[in-house]
Amino acid sequence: MAIAEDLCARTFSRHTLPEEVAAACPPPEWTVDLGAQLRLRGDFTRNQRLSDGSFAPGDDASQFLQRSRLSASLENTALGIALRAQGQWYGRWSDTGDRSDFDLYTAYIDWHDASGLGLPVTLRLGRQDFSYGSAFFLGHNDFYNGLSWDGLKATIAPWSDLHLDVIATTMAPLNGADPDILLTGIYASGVLSPTASLDGYFFYSEGGYSLFHREFEKADPGQEWFTLGVRLGGARSGFDAEFEPQFQWGSVENVAGDGHDVTRAYGGHIDLGYSFVLPWYPRVFAAYALGSGHDDIDSGRYGEFHGNVFNDSYLVGDTGVVADLSGVTVGTVHSSGMHVAVGGVSVHPADTFELSFDVHRFVAFDSPSGFSSDLGFELNLVATYHPSERVSVLAGLNRFCTGRFYEQAAGAGGDIQYAYLQTQIEIN
Repeated sequence: MAIAEDLCARTFSRHTLPEEVAAACPPPEWTVDLGAQLRLRGDFTRNQRLSDGSFAPGDDASQFLQRSRLSASLENTALGIALRAQGQWYGRWSDTGDRSDFDLYTAYIDWHDASGLGLPVTLRLGRQDFSYGSAFFLGHNDFYNGLSWDGLKATIAPWSDLHLDVIATTMAPLNGADPDILLTGIYASGVLSPTASLDGYFFYSEGGYSLFHREFEKADPGQEWFTLGVRLGGARSGFDAEFEPQFQWGSVENVAGDGHDVTRAYGGHIDLGYSFVLPWYPRVFAAYALGSGHDDIDSGRYGEFHGNVFNDSYLVGDTGVVADLSGVTVGTVHSSGMHVAVGGVSVHPADTFELSFDVHRFVAFDSPSGFSSDLGFELNLVATYHPSERVSVLAGLNRFCTGRFYEQAAGAGGDIQYAYLQTQIEIN
């Protein structure tokens, strides 16, 4: 009898048990879990437009944001089934307009042992979000209202130190101007040692955001991207490192609209850090990130990197002036691709308090003729405080020192100053 009870406790699907054992199992029990999250933030800028993060000389702006999420889950471990949902109210109130939206952020069902044969396969069907590695390729855009996807994810774990996610999804329309994007592919994660991992991924995406062919902006809902990436990360003897190159190919509509350009692009990043065994636990870090650019609209090739447009990466800074490694646009002038160098330090004066300072240097991979490649640099001072386990306070003082490119493209100079104060409360 003890053996039967043990099997009942450890088995997700009853039909995989012998009949006499299944009959002895107690009725499946359902557990309910409820939770909530409240976030409040104020943003204040000078020489920046908060609606899209762009450079706006002479403009001062402020906004108040709130994000409230309510979550519920219903789970039965005996049946291997879990249902989870999270609703969201997201509001932005600013000098230039207000926004208040109610969305279903996530809603999915998990089915463990989906094969029915005791194989390590879990299916997740519904609206869900993804975040892999350091979120260089795919994150959930957590600083604002998030990024979620509608579709299917199958997780296969043939060994304890290897699992694969197979994804087939479309982007959920959480914002009015969001494009229709299909994203499908596979992400594999393997453990090399207790402190090192190796990931590999291959994705296909169709549709996306507007593309820039130099000064020409192109809306191409049929654009196709294949992205192949590898991520190696680990830590040892106080050092930590991460290396993640990406290669992209596919096709996008050309400027004339009478055909397609072949896509050949590349990018990635390398991060290094060292933590000292000293009071306040200081850590110094440095990073380099690259996104290739596009310099010839008549060659039949498109070389601008779009491999981190769904990211939460710290590499592009806090202000939002640089959104990703594809380049920046000022007015009607577009610099293509990006080199980013990062350096910084963080300390923990107390267990509940962290202070970090970093510098980001931005240089265009390729700029239009007559325009400088100097985009400028960004300074970020960020403080994080946890007065309790469920409450966090985040404050940032940031300055983006615009380079020569901004002065030429906008016809005016001036640094962007950005500050924010955020409080988040978890209830569960």
